[in-house]
Amino acid sequence: MKERVRHYAPYIGVPNIVLVLGIIAVCLATILLAGGRVAALPAAIAETWFVLHGVPVILDGVILGSLPLLPAVLVAAFIAWRVRVATRERVSVLDLYAIFGLVVLIPFTLSAIAWFMVGDASSVFPVSPPAIHKALFIPVFVHLVGMACGMSERLWRALFDRASLPVALIGATRAMATLALRLLAAAAIVYLVLLAVGYGRIADLVAQFPVLDGGGGLALVGLCILYLPNAVISTLSVLLGAPMQIAEGGVSLFSAALVPLPPLPLFGAIPGTVPAWAPVLMIVPAAVLIHFVASRRFLPIDIAACTLIAAVFALVGALMAGGHVGAYGWIGPSPLFFALAALCWVGGVIGLAWIVAAIRGRTVAADAEDTADAEDADDVDHADEADVVDVPRELETDEREDGHREVEEPQPESKPEAEESDEGVSEGEQPAGGSTAYSVLKQREGEAGLEADEADPLSETQRPVTD
Repeated sequence: MKERVRHYAPYIGVPNIVLVLGIIAVCLATILLAGGRVAALPAAIAETWFVLHGVPVILDGVILGSLPLLPAVLVAAFIAWRVRVATRERVSVLDLYAIFGLVVLIPFTLSAIAWFMVGDASSVFPVSPPAIHKALFIPVFVHLVGMACGMSERLWRALFDRASLPVALIGATRAMATLALRLLAAAAIVYLVLLAVGYGRIADLVAQFPVLDGGGGLALVGLCILYLPNAVISTLSVLLGAPMQIAEGGVSLFSAALVPLPPLPLFGAIPGTVPAWAPVLMIVPAAVLIHFVASRRFLPIDIAACTLIAAVFALVGALMAGGHVGAYGWIGPSPLFFALAALCWVGGVIGLAWIVAAIRGRTVAADAEDTADAEDADDVDHADEADVVDVPRELETDEREDGHREVEEPQPESKPEAEESDEGVSEGEQPAGGSTAYSVLKQREGEAGLEADEADPLSETQRPVTD
């Protein structure tokens, strides 16, 4: 295990070292350029570490829980890239144990150091350490998400097979991740359109800043970019019917009860009143969901797994995108309503698609069975027609000694009186009722043996033997 840890430590440790060194460089440059005190550097480094991972911070007694989500996404993507490189070759279960231990222990240790650094600086600067459980476990959660995304599907299947877990969960999770990305892309388009339409409100929000020079404008634009994933998740929540909560008010597709908004230009996409046609926007997630399920087949266990995973994704996304902000309270999508809306939408659409597919499958099966029965009946009819030879059983021909053919009358069912022999049937003998096989035989022998019959009407093998 020591050798494994030594081997995989560069893959997992280097990203964390790069992250910490980057934080130190940025904080030191900011303090020097702003003319601040170098003694504030440890607290600034610790607070920046928490902000990058979405951990709520406390500044001068004000809680800032709704932090930009883009830095946490980038950190998870960085870890995912390094885990993918580390597991590119063949790995064992013990190797995964080593990687998992590094992914958990390194951010846990760094978060604990950062918490103590903030606690130590709280006696001098107006900062306070966040809640210990959030400070320690949210960074670990972000890194674990990166590890989960960095592991290949083949590796996940091997782990599930080893642990005797249902492999269907892997496919359901991947499908829901794809669906989540499509829904977020559609919500981003809707949000940008609303932001462009509400450019007047953006100007009003920017005007609330008394002094805003070029550097301040760039900082404000950068802050809006960092908060863009939060806005997209909130937009998706509204499109699914779940409200976005802002303090005591909120906004949804049905109503809006707004309070004075923070002076962030991203809030310019929120209208003062909701038009009556706003619920029509629900067609956007509906179209994405229908297009997603139209090309896939789901089993009942897949429906249950996808529904549960979608609800978990929505709950985690709402918790990461929202948070308490000072006197405003909670700002962001409501976690409970967002999870419930995702559960209903995904479960309802996939369940309806499964029902339709089942009905169509039964109809197609019934049509195929009817077609097969019809083909079987047609084959039987053709076979019967092939077996029947159109030869009148009542009319049989025979050769007279003078070479002329005459038509004989139908024979009665009783056998004619004729001599029997061991080797054949006499010339006038015929089975009772006129055998079809006998008639067919005589018809086939008619023209082929005509000359021989004229010369010798009865062959040697058919000549009766007399006593």
